[in-house]
Amino acid sequence: MIFEQALRGSAVLLAATGFLGLLLARSIPIWLTAMTVTAMIYAVLQSAGWPAGRRGIALPAAPILWNAVLIGAFALFIVDVTTISRDLLPAGIHFLVILLNVKLITLQDRRDYRHLYAISLMAVLASAALTTDLWYVSVFVLYGLAAVWSLLLYHLTGRTAACPPLSASGADADPAASLQITGRFFWLTNGIAVSTFALTLLIFFLLPRISIGILQKPQGEGLRTTGFSERVDLGMIGSVKEDPQIVMRIELPDQAVGSRERFYLRGLAYDQYNGRSWSSGNRQRRGLGLVADGIFAVRSGGNRSLSSLSESLRQDILLEALDTSVLFAAPFAESVSGEFPGVQVDSMTGLHLPYSSTSRMRYSVVSREHRVLPDEQSSAILEYPPAIRDRYLQVPAHSDRIAELAHRVTRGAASPYEKATAVLQHLLSNYAYSLEVGTTSSGQPIDEFLFTRKTGYCEHYATAMVLMLRTIGIPSRLVTGFLATEWNEFGNYYTVRQRDAHAWVEMYYPQSGWITMDPTPSNPLALAPSAWVAFQRFAESLRLDWDRVFIRYSGRDQLAIIHSLRDGSDSVRDALGQWTSAVGVASTQFVRTWAERVQVLHRTMLWALLLVLAIGVTSLILLISDRWPYGRGTKRPTARTQQQIVHVYRKMLELSARRGIRITPSTTPTEASRLVSERWEAAESTVVRLTTLYCRARFGVGSLSSEELTQAVKDLAVLKRLVRTRE
Repeated sequence: MIFEQALRGSAVLLAATGFLGLLLARSIPIWLTAMTVTAMIYAVLQSAGWPAGRRGIALPAAPILWNAVLIGAFALFIVDVTTISRDLLPAGIHFLVILLNVKLITLQDRRDYRHLYAISLMAVLASAALTTDLWYVSVFVLYGLAAVWSLLLYHLTGRTAACPPLSASGADADPAASLQITGRFFWLTNGIAVSTFALTLLIFFLLPRISIGILQKPQGEGLRTTGFSERVDLGMIGSVKEDPQIVMRIELPDQAVGSRERFYLRGLAYDQYNGRSWSSGNRQRRGLGLVADGIFAVRSGGNRSLSSLSESLRQDILLEALDTSVLFAAPFAESVSGEFPGVQVDSMTGLHLPYSSTSRMRYSVVSREHRVLPDEQSSAILEYPPAIRDRYLQVPAHSDRIAELAHRVTRGAASPYEKATAVLQHLLSNYAYSLEVGTTSSGQPIDEFLFTRKTGYCEHYATAMVLMLRTIGIPSRLVTGFLATEWNEFGNYYTVRQRDAHAWVEMYYPQSGWITMDPTPSNPLALAPSAWVAFQRFAESLRLDWDRVFIRYSGRDQLAIIHSLRDGSDSVRDALGQWTSAVGVASTQFVRTWAERVQVLHRTMLWALLLVLAIGVTSLILLISDRWPYGRGTKRPTARTQQQIVHVYRKMLELSARRGIRITPSTTPTEASRLVSERWEAAESTVVRLTTLYCRARFGVGSLSSEELTQAVKDLAVLKRLVRTRE
């Protein structure tokens, strides 16, 4: 491929990369996409010279026509900003794509190439402002490669155009006819691209991300969730049980890998049930106080014995943009840290932000789970505070059948703990899990679940258990959140989806506090592991690493990397020392062993072995040097060859000056050759040959042979004789 064709092709690839980023960001309407694809096809055909001829197909390039198109595009941009999009960023992107189309169609002069490069760069920057997804990596890498190729080709074609090869008659030949893309140029260009990416990574780690950019696009309304509002109707959670949309990802940095099969993430708790829906009698919130930089302390009421609390559990949570202000955490949160303006807690220890977040957020929570004390497990009677009895023993009217069932199930149980366990086992053993519930015809859906249908999902089980416990005098409440069971073995974190929305029960003990109990059996339709599921988990782990390492890279992360490198230097040095010592000992032992064996060999055999080894090493070096990319194709011009031909060319100019032909420093070799040929006819053929050799050695892709250098010296001697003859 010649340089001119490669230049046009790289420019089209650069434009296509910028457009691809905008297209994947879903910011281009269909009509504009079709228009751009058509312009791309036209530009590719023109670059390939199709259907025939070197110039290929071409559209009329009347300036007044394209100026009118640009004026119309700007008018459309004004209408888009004020009426259609009503947003500067999408309207500007539409206008940018129209400019891209115009430049693709009218790509002729070098100025058009510069304009196309600038438009493509703006398109890539705009796509970066529109998305934080992992696919942008491939777009950026492709754009970087295309940009390096385009800029180098643009520079090289500009240099070679100043010194095209000359024919013997002094007429111009095709400036790109002898300029081919060789293996040397290919490896050099991609080496520059790799160096550029390495420099980009260095700059990345030196400059942390900032939270807000000029072109940052807000994500608008968050992902719609159910079961986390002031009121939860029975059946709301079941509506999302088949939705695979990811809600959050949770890392447990202090826990063993995959140590928990079921991981509860608490959202909101509810205390009032009217027969068909749950609500809260008091959702008043209070702000949490800061105990350190970005760390909010959650101080729940009452004093808990340390024996009733589990070990602290730290969770690093990446939460997608949701339509709720609830913060999710394992029960029960003791501290929350993150870049929050504030954190609030309600009367049932539900965590809230002051407002719903419109973007993905990362935060950390430290939790301690409550455990039942042995004394309260065996105690036949528990004394509940009046506030607890008044709030968590409410049951709706017409609950007689539920109360009768609860007393029958718990007959023979001696303590509240045994009664709760009996209710739990009854629900797990006598009812089936199913999402095929449909709309109930009665006004008491829990009665229908317990006595008629006997199938349901988590809301039915949890509500039934709360009502049964309350009818026998045990305070309890319903909790909504998520049950994480999908462990990503590639990224070592839990993936939580919409379908993991869950409801369970919290039972109250005076000394132990609220205890989690889950009466819902496992879903028999859970997805079985497969190769495709493993691939999806691997892709999800890449997305999480992309967000953590690139999108959310901050000054704090930068300091952590520096500290880790500093702290790890000692261990690395010790490990390197141990490895060196071990290698030294092994090498010494190896040499000693072979020295003992070599002593029994004849001296002649030893020299023969060394000779064979030397021949093999020499052959290998020659083979590698022959296969080295820079050794392929045309030989590289050496500095010595260039110096010789430059010396000859300068002598030619000095001889021309003695004939009265003055050559200024701004005169190109081609212009100088024409000038000498016009005013010194006897030296025309000699000057043309010397100028052609000079251009090839200085600006071409090959070196001069010894015969060509000898001929150049002879031509210079001819010019000297001509000058002396004239003098």
